[in-house]
Amino acid sequence: MNQKYIISLGSNQGNSLAILRQAAVTLEAAEGLHIEKKSAIYETLPWGKTDQPVFLNAVMEISWEGPAEDLMALLLSVEKQFGRTRDVHWGPRTLDLDLIYSDGIQSDTPFLHLPHPYFWERPFVLVPMADVCPDFMYQGTSILSRIWTLHGEKEVKRTAYGWEGEE
Repeated sequence: MNQKYIISLGSNQGNSLAILRQAAVTLEAAEGLHIEKKSAIYETLPWGKTDQPVFLNAVMEISWEGPAEDLMALLLSVEKQFGRTRDVHWGPRTLDLDLIYSDGIQSDTPFLHLPHPYFWERPFVLVPMADVCPDFMYQGTSILSRIWTLHGEKEVKRTAYGWEGEE
């Protein structure tokens, strides 16, 4: 059975645009994974550790055949393929792939936290997420209302970059 998931993508090291585009190609080629929808690509301020370059961020809705833990392992593997290291908590990265949400699936293990524990606090996730699921509700609040509450429109800027190389 296919389950839908929301994943976020981010990069602020190297050629971030090329990295996000190639990560999408890599994910689509993974067995059991299909990209259903992609958000626009956004330029965002760093979160948590703010003394670093701006990020490019996006969100995808994907369908996945298999357990959530296997999807998380795949995301970590793809990050590693793109040179991701974990030297500084919330620090710069070539590629960050986070498993954000899946309706009806929860996990609170050392390996997987689902829903992602910080997603509802992060405009860089919520603004692109609203592109792919504008009617999303969490804890009785709409995603658009939450973005407004967090002033997300002020720190997350839509770019003109496309997924297929068009500028």
